[in-house]
Amino acid sequence: MKYLVTSATGDLAGRAVKHLKNFVPVSDIVVTVRSEEKAGTFREQGLEVRIADFLDKESLVKAFQGINRVLFVSSNDLATRKQQHQNVVEALKEAGVEFVVYTSAPNAQNSTLIVAPDHKLTEQLIMESGLDYGFARNNWYLENETFMLKAVKNGAPFTYSAGEGRVCYALKEDYAEAAARILAGVAPKQTIYELGGEPITYEQLAQIASKAIGREVETASVSDEEYVKALVDLGLPPEAAQFSVIVQKDIRNGLLDVPSDDLEKVLGRKTTPFDEFIRAL
Repeated sequence: MKYLVTSATGDLAGRAVKHLKNFVPVSDIVVTVRSEEKAGTFREQGLEVRIADFLDKESLVKAFQGINRVLFVSSNDLATRKQQHQNVVEALKEAGVEFVVYTSAPNAQNSTLIVAPDHKLTEQLIMESGLDYGFARNNWYLENETFMLKAVKNGAPFTYSAGEGRVCYALKEDYAEAAARILAGVAPKQTIYELGGEPITYEQLAQIASKAIGREVETASVSDEEYVKALVDLGLPPEAAQFSVIVQKDIRNGLLDVPSDDLEKVLGRKTTPFDEFIRAL
């Protein structure tokens, strides 16, 4: 049995490779990277490396030859993601891959979340392809709040415009381990995994941060306009602040409030507490 992880130099994919080694022999693991320059680290670990680019379908077909199960980590290139993902799905089918794990978005088929449309399309392409699949619908990384959490540690109020909206945060390490477990076949067999932690509000996240850093954290529930200004004043580029406020609106509208115990079931344990991550920032 051969297992392949795409885009292995990416943060989530790299973590997944590390966990996959706990479940299958290293000699059965293959990774793809976009260039030979990025291959060295993985070869030193005893992994087979194949060069493939999501924009080059033929390179993907070649890379997937002889592979049974693939972890397809979604692209971060929003401008070309639809074409990239279509190439990957077509290549998986042409190469005769048996099973694909795709890292998707929460409630992808029905959500209006800003990041959902490409994931909805990719899920549909996979479902229509005839491949066996598992959709790892990752809710939201706690790491996405790093900018604000660092500001809070430096004395800024925990500022948000999401109101009482809830998010099912988990750490990237937990999502990566879950993906590796699904890929290795050591997770409960499902076609859809709604992965995330206990749903919490920003007020509750601020309380967790207070305990982690050992002092009371001030919170500021503000308007969308005030939120953007606060982020820019703290040093976030305006474009990033504008994207962040769209996410705040989505949270306010309940689009990340997708409770599920799938992540705990896949991991076989409780999700990792946030304290250590927050303290280490």
